Amino acid sequence: MLIEENDPAVCEIWDSLTELLSENAEETIKFLLTCTKEQLFFVSEVIEDISYNLRSQEYINTLWELDRKYPELEMKSDIEVAEDYMKE
Repeated sequence: MLIEENDPAVCEIWDSLTELLSENAEETIKFLLTCTKEQLFFVSEVIEDISYNLRSQEYINTLWELDRKYPELEMKSDIEVAEDYMKE
């Protein structure tokens, strides 16, 4: 069953995804590197929140790598936010 974009459950799923992908930077990086473009598109909704929690340069480097691989996902602004979090 697919969830509609405006379904309140979407926020709950994003929160769970953020929590899960914020637990371990190394595992998150491994996961992201195996994502398809469609999977990464879904995950990109919480990239900034994960960035805030991880504050990892390796994670940011991975995001840049994925941005080069899938430029149509337009991740640059999310990555710049992640870099700003590293300065805090």
